[in-house]
Amino acid sequence: MSLIRKLALGSVFAVVAVPAFHIWQEPWQPLQPAEITARVAGLLRYGAVDVPHDMAGPDHPEAALLARVAKGDALTPAESNSYRLAIQGVLAANQTLFAVLDNNIVFASDTGPNDPNNCGGLGIVGWHDFHAASAASNFAEMEASLAVLETAGPLGRVRHANRAYKSLTDLMVHLAPAQASVLLAGRPPLPSDANPARAAAFDAFRRAMTDAGFAPVGSPEHQAALTQAEAAFAALVAEVQQAVTARLSPLEQRISGRWLSLQSVSPRLTLPTQ
Repeated sequence: MSLIRKLALGSVFAVVAVPAFHIWQEPWQPLQPAEITARVAGLLRYGAVDVPHDMAGPDHPEAALLARVAKGDALTPAESNSYRLAIQGVLAANQTLFAVLDNNIVFASDTGPNDPNNCGGLGIVGWHDFHAASAASNFAEMEASLAVLETAGPLGRVRHANRAYKSLTDLMVHLAPAQASVLLAGRPPLPSDANPARAAAFDAFRRAMTDAGFAPVGSPEHQAALTQAEAAFAALVAEVQQAVTARLSPLEQRISGRWLSLQSVSPRLTLPTQ
């Protein structure tokens, strides 16, 4: 099965398959903290390793290096640079597919030519997905959807709650591969009217992802930064879920779906064992 077909199928399956009759019979419950933590870890792995490695394929010139990263090996700084340059090339080769999957992708050319990158050079060379700007765009879209919940009717609330969860997922899908590729340290500004708690959680998340991107892959510093990123993202998920549950009835929440549900066009993830 082709990778494009896998991604297309993955985008329409829920994280956990539950029979429809079971969904409607059980009392509605928001995601609990442990469930959020597990889903965040699975989504990070999906964005940072699963997708770019699958796109690279077994015949990639750096296949052996990619296999070591997939196993969790620690790389030297030089190996980390080679790995991130390889991932940057894989992402660049699949820009058309990414543009189809997410309308918030921001493309740029030769970004920050005088700014140090995480591979010992300057800027991001060539035409590329500017991950930091793409994530900021998704955050702004998510905030706009959550704001509409206060005034929308039932159908509008369902649609915008679903849209907010999709945008929330895309934040990780942008920044997880960003820390595994060529990265700059700058963070685009967030909307001035953003919810303070959500803005703080998102900023902590992207700051930790930047720290991870500047640490050797698999090193203690890299792992610590990713752990901080997961915690910050889990806090953001909880804040978004709280905003949704405060405005939607249980029936509306069933229809819109929880975060990473079938309705929010979520990837099929391998969740870590608790």
